[in-house]
Amino acid sequence: MRTRKIIVGLALGATAGLGLMTASAQAAPMASPVASAGAGSAVGAQSTQAVKHFFSSHWTLAECQAQGNYWMSKNPSWTATCEPGLGTDGKFKYHLYMWY
Repeated sequence: MRTRKIIVGLALGATAGLGLMTASAQAAPMASPVASAGAGSAVGAQSTQAVKHFFSSHWTLAECQAQGNYWMSKNPSWTATCEPGLGTDGKFKYHLYMWY
């Protein structure tokens, strides 16, 4: 009987915990720039918003820009930015972010 209560308690606790995590995951999205006015929308009148995604880190700005240009040539609706900062190894790098 005691084992059954422990299992039921763990199951309910896990369910409640997942419910709380789901609620926080559904928080309002971050403000992000809107795609250019020339970008068409498959949905019709709804506006399309681009979302910033980390893509990769590079040692030089030129390398970062070249990688961004490569991906923009493959996906014309994407936009790239290279931002300076520290990498996870603590060394200075340029971080490529793609907006799509």
